[in-house]
Amino acid sequence: IQCSGSFATSQKNDKNVNIWEMTVGENSDEDAAKINLADKLEHDTSIAAMAAVKNAILAGDIMGVVHMWGRKQSLFRSWGNDGNWTKLHVFTPWKNNKGIRSPLEISEQSILNLCLLDGGTFVCGTRSGVVRVWDNTKAKDFVVYKKHATSLKVTSETVTGIQKLPSIKDPNTGEECMAFSVASSGGKVMSIALQRHSSSKQVQNGLHMFNMYSSPLSFDGCTSMSVAAISSIAVSEVASAHNGKACDSVLIAGDGNGKVETLSTLWAM
Repeated sequence: IQCSGSFATSQKNDKNVNIWEMTVGENSDEDAAKINLADKLEHDTSIAAMAAVKNAILAGDIMGVVHMWGRKQSLFRSWGNDGNWTKLHVFTPWKNNKGIRSPLEISEQSILNLCLLDGGTFVCGTRSGVVRVWDNTKAKDFVVYKKHATSLKVTSETVTGIQKLPSIKDPNTGEECMAFSVASSGGKVMSIALQRHSSSKQVQNGLHMFNMYSSPLSFDGCTSMSVAAISSIAVSEVASAHNGKACDSVLIAGDGNGKVETLSTLWAM
């Protein structure tokens, strides 16, 4: 019996994404698995965030650009063939690729978080507190500009985490919406729905915040009160209290002081 798999890594301040192939065989004498470098995806600037599924990798850089890589299908092997990866699209917040930008402009656009949603849609979070949703299925050109994204400034602080939520029904329209939660260094967790608004010409997307949690103020040990930053968020399915069979989604948020909160993902705003 033999199994194999692949994974991607990137180091801090590194411009490359490394694709590794892992093979586990029954005749391995020493190592539990053999890991080989299968491919190296090169970029012009340092990579700050990544997200991946089996056939696609998203790499967000410090300039605010998200690079989408796709893996070509192979008839013989599903993973690890050198040269299998090709860059499909570049999603940029800039109006054009030319011009001089200040260090502050670049820093504000830096990608800190990436999260894959359903149907070719993904969301990125920036240092300036903006979340931007991109729909890859509508990307016709290699370079996709900000006007094709749906953006919302959710916080004046830094985005520290993005977590996909189960789809949620808009109680006002009955529409089933994709949803995700965003955590910030300001101690807030915001749940957001991606709504689709139809017009006479096209279907436009909108972002609606339907739930928000704020960390309580705490004494910092000196003379002032402060709010602990949310360091990480995750989603868990738990048995419903109503019948014990159906599952409810619960958001778990951990802050910089080691405190963990369980939060509701229901529509409340």
